[in-house]
Amino acid sequence: MQNENLEELTVGGYVFSTHDDAELAKNEIKKIAYIESKMDMSNMNVVLGIYNKALENRTFQTPIGMEFMHGLYQMLISSGIGNTEEVKPFPLYVTFRRIDLSETKRKRRVITQREREENSLRLKLRNSYIITGIMVFLVVALLFITFNGTTMNAINYKSAVTNQYAAWEQDLTKREAAIREKERELGISHAEPETDGE
Repeated sequence: MQNENLEELTVGGYVFSTHDDAELAKNEIKKIAYIESKMDMSNMNVVLGIYNKALENRTFQTPIGMEFMHGLYQMLISSGIGNTEEVKPFPLYVTFRRIDLSETKRKRRVITQREREENSLRLKLRNSYIITGIMVFLVVALLFITFNGTTMNAINYKSAVTNQYAAWEQDLTKREAAIREKERELGISHAEPETDGE
């Protein structure tokens, strides 16, 4: 680290890793100064209120803020306003143990070729079940449409043609009956055609 960077990153006796952390620490110093100037720090009920509100809002996150919160905690415990059950401890939202990346790599389980093949087969089997299900659904839908549809197709053509001719024949019979009725009313007689065999 260069000296100029070291000076920019140093706040309250701590050297921070980033400019953002250093700025956060500077803001926490301003918050602490504001609280100490505006609040009656000799009144332990006020101190308890400040402490609880800061815990609830996670107001302090840097070591500077943590020192301030620890000081409030010690004041509350030593004043007798609360015991360790009534005054909540200050939670630390950071980890202090270095994590060895080689350790985490070792913990990863190595997948064998056989497991890869089994996973691939499972995936293929699942996909084939899905495709088969879709195909069965489509076949059932097509059969339903075929048997229940009103248009003529290869399955129902015979009954469709028979029904059509039966409807025509019934229509012709009705018309013929209506014509004969009208002829009778008008007195028109209809001579039967002679057959050649007589």
